[in-house]
Amino acid sequence: MRTGESAPAELRRGFRRARAGSTALLLALFAIGFFQRFAPATFAEPIGAAFGVSAAQLGLFAAGNFWVYTVMQVPVGLLIDRYGTRMVVAVGGAVTSAGTLLLAAAPGFGVAAAGPLLVGLGTSGIFVGLLKSNATWFPERHYGVVTGVTMFVGNLGSIFAEGPSALLLTAFTWRSIFLVVGLLAAATTVLVLVVVRDSPEEAGYPDVLPRPAAPAPAGGSRRLRSALASRQVWLVFFAVIGTNGTFYAFSGLWGVPLLRDGFGLSNAAASAYTTIGLVVYGCGNVLLGVLSDRLGRRRPVILVCSASAVLGWAGFAFLPWSPGWSAVVLYALVGLAGAQVVPAFAAVKESTAPSAAATALGVVNVGAFMASGVIQPVFGWILDARPGSPEASSHPVLADYRWALIVPLVLSAAGLCCALGVRETFRRGPDH
Repeated sequence: MRTGESAPAELRRGFRRARAGSTALLLALFAIGFFQRFAPATFAEPIGAAFGVSAAQLGLFAAGNFWVYTVMQVPVGLLIDRYGTRMVVAVGGAVTSAGTLLLAAAPGFGVAAAGPLLVGLGTSGIFVGLLKSNATWFPERHYGVVTGVTMFVGNLGSIFAEGPSALLLTAFTWRSIFLVVGLLAAATTVLVLVVVRDSPEEAGYPDVLPRPAAPAPAGGSRRLRSALASRQVWLVFFAVIGTNGTFYAFSGLWGVPLLRDGFGLSNAAASAYTTIGLVVYGCGNVLLGVLSDRLGRRRPVILVCSASAVLGWAGFAFLPWSPGWSAVVLYALVGLAGAQVVPAFAAVKESTAPSAAATALGVVNVGAFMASGVIQPVFGWILDARPGSPEASSHPVLADYRWALIVPLVLSAAGLCCALGVRETFRRGPDH
């Protein structure tokens, strides 16, 4: 049997083309999901004005995506381990498209709120499916780098949801923008069904990528028990809440209104700062993946990111910052912290049996999205309560936001405590 570089050059080229096609389409749907997740920060003002809703209602509207996504993480992990990436992601893409088009055409807030729920349901399997596909199509030694590039490309969708979308809103309505995104999701889903394959073997390249013999498949309940019994999985779960979860909640909704209400910036100017945070997050995904692989260590990188989150949220809540360099530093700190997801997922994948990898990754992914789904409405409720505003104030002021920013600070501090307990996993095998 010929494997790896011993395979004929033509066979290797065919393998790489098949891998590139599958990965590119999965990444495209992943980026569309990122756009949907972070769009409320930029579109909050026109959507709120269109339906006449409060800050708390906007928080619930944005959080609907995260709630459904969170609830579905373990089920989709089990489904992907059982049925494969292609079918689960294709169904998810179709549901994502339907939810986006529903939002674009919604006549009232009740119907509009169903859009993010459907999008959360549809996108719930895309990320876990992509991670499973990466583990299947790429050598294990490159997993950290590949995951970093995956997050970087996906993050392009969130970057587009901020500054570029704010500019588009000066020329187009929010409904027309979501209509185009929904149609793109539908077209990509069709291509996923046609092009994507679950493994090199299914694509006709069984001997190209060397890998150890696959263990006998475990039942769904056994895979779930294996993931839930892992101490490493739970420590990473809470560490990711403090970094990725808090960053998603903030940049996905409240990062723009903070600067708009607290300092009087325009929507476009405020979105530039969240864009900076997202660029740092996207670049950090790649750089931290490379660094983690080069160092042969996951734990130190995880710890640095958790510490960065604590510093960033403490600065937002208590330091006398303002738009300019101080704001850039704070947005960059929490963006860098969010990039912890790359070494964190690598640590989970390396400490879990291959047959339960997607399930374990789904469990950990629950942490980030569960936190976001809770933080966004809680943030809105605190703003509506106006703890720092005079009675006559009609809009939240900076003091109100400082009270609300204590929520991600507390979660990031708890996450740092959990990160201290994460064990090193690079080339050390699953938990025993």
